[in-house]
Amino acid sequence: MRDTCWRRRLPLGILVLIVILLVPIPGLAVDDSEFEVLLEEKMPGLLDEYGVPGSVVSFISNGIVVWTNPYGMADLEAGAAMSPDRVFEFGSCGKILTAWATMKLVERGAIDLDTSANEYLDRLQIESGLYDPSAVTVRRLLSHTSGLGIHGYVDYSPRRANPPDPVESLQGAHLLEGIVETLEPGGLSFGRIGLVQEPGSGYRYSGAGYGVLQVLIEDVTGEPFDSFVQREITDPLGAASLRWEWTPELEARSPTPYGEEGQTLEHRQLAIHGIGSELGTVEDFARFVAATVGGPNGEPPGRGVLSPETIATMTTPVSEAGSYQGLGYPLGSLNGHRSVAHGGRNIGWEAFFILDTVTGDGFVVASASNRAGPLHNAITGLFLDTTYGPGTRTSSVPLPSLELLSWVFLTISLGLLVVLAPGLLRFVRDVRSGRRARLDWPSRRSLVRALPWVLALIFGWYTLYSPLTLYLPAWYPDLWPTTGGGVLMATLIAGIVFRVATAFFPRGTETSDPAEPSPLVELSQTRDRANSSLAITSIGLGAPSPSGCTPVADFPQPPALATSELVELPVVDGCHPRVASHRFGGAGKRALVGEGGRQGIHQLTVPHRGPGGGTGRGSATGRRAGRW
Repeated sequence: MRDTCWRRRLPLGILVLIVILLVPIPGLAVDDSEFEVLLEEKMPGLLDEYGVPGSVVSFISNGIVVWTNPYGMADLEAGAAMSPDRVFEFGSCGKILTAWATMKLVERGAIDLDTSANEYLDRLQIESGLYDPSAVTVRRLLSHTSGLGIHGYVDYSPRRANPPDPVESLQGAHLLEGIVETLEPGGLSFGRIGLVQEPGSGYRYSGAGYGVLQVLIEDVTGEPFDSFVQREITDPLGAASLRWEWTPELEARSPTPYGEEGQTLEHRQLAIHGIGSELGTVEDFARFVAATVGGPNGEPPGRGVLSPETIATMTTPVSEAGSYQGLGYPLGSLNGHRSVAHGGRNIGWEAFFILDTVTGDGFVVASASNRAGPLHNAITGLFLDTTYGPGTRTSSVPLPSLELLSWVFLTISLGLLVVLAPGLLRFVRDVRSGRRARLDWPSRRSLVRALPWVLALIFGWYTLYSPLTLYLPAWYPDLWPTTGGGVLMATLIAGIVFRVATAFFPRGTETSDPAEPSPLVELSQTRDRANSSLAITSIGLGAPSPSGCTPVADFPQPPALATSELVELPVVDGCHPRVASHRFGGAGKRALVGEGGRQGIHQLTVPHRGPGGGTGRGSATGRRAGRW
């Protein structure tokens, strides 16, 4: 009888099970296969639309990582496909790691959330002449309500010989201090930490605040930030690949980083690890994100690294920050459920994660491209559509093709072209009119004018393109190649070519040193004592010139010259004077004469040096004694 009843109930039980599996129930874990299938279908087109070579996505369901899939290419030039075990930088997503490490010290009683951060800092102090620095508490640093400015810090080239340490970065002056913040409010900036608003008066995102937290953790624990976080946070969570500094081995496992304009970039390094220099596989970072919620087998939020109560505190809005910021975690709402999310961006890298704290569903995406922000928004839209129903996604447009640094370089280039243009137009006009003609030996004066352009070109190449070690002070930024940088280099080369051209094609009032020996010059001079002036009676060449000019030229009418007055020397068979210096005896007067050149009429200055008499006759070797 029992056997018969069991057999009658079996089909009904199977039917109920099928209904449970097929009918979606709000609040239960999402069907991960739908999101996976949709990404497989859409990602090739999305990568092409947004200009991103490749990405890796890890999907989290019910608090565990379910799958990790690669899309696109890891290296366009080498033709290497993306793979799930590639190492990425996650940028500011790592601020959550810094928050976990800070709360670990809070749980141990080593620090207190509402105590001034200065009480725990040994190597630096927060100072201000406007606001009370003692009001900068640990809680306010974690919730971006400390009043500190500086959104973030740009990383350094691996070629830099001596990158600054965190304290030096936070305390030292910087060449671009505040400039980028002015050009792009809320963007990257540089320089010394400082209070820009009353602590606790409201939310202001501050990467500098998380830099202070890194120093605080190191000062309290007495060990490097990286080793503390790895031992206390990431290793216990099974995120063993997470590190904070690039090594040759890690670089070999990573995709090639690309800039916003699609250019290939170096594996750059942040000096302040606590603001987001962590790197590792997407799957390992997803394991860390999933630890924010409980697991499918009864694992508590925090997974034993932090207590559930601490996680609850971190994911509760901080009143001073509004309703969308907890301790470390930015907060949101998904279908009425509290969610946590954070984006990250370093030079060459973009990342994003989102997690529903009720269902434990979410994802982590990372891309080796600074054009990936809109792509990540589109992926988020696909996740929302498959999780909470269609229609929740928002449109996303590709980033502009030029980044801010390019525009800065282009602006500098435009300024240089404005300076060059008038001179270039005059140069072309003078060459065509015959006022300039080519010399066999360039004008030294014009070559000297090209020197600043040459030095600027060398420095630009050294800092942007060369493989050489960079010996730069900590206050100078490590920039990276952009389209605008290439235009700037081309502009500098144009400036150098222009200056060299003017040296080989001088105007009639310029001269050059000859490659051949100069002929002797004979000069006769008389002095009019009545009006204290000089008169040139004749000028000629004591020997035939190697250039073939007529040996002798005389003034038809000797001009009388006052002190420093100019006189025009006539053209004789196409020959023109090159400046020479000759000192006469007696009163030590100096006359300037010479031979050479086939330009227009030259001018000659004959200075009168005080009273005295005497005439002189002699020779000179044709060295330039002044500009004429």
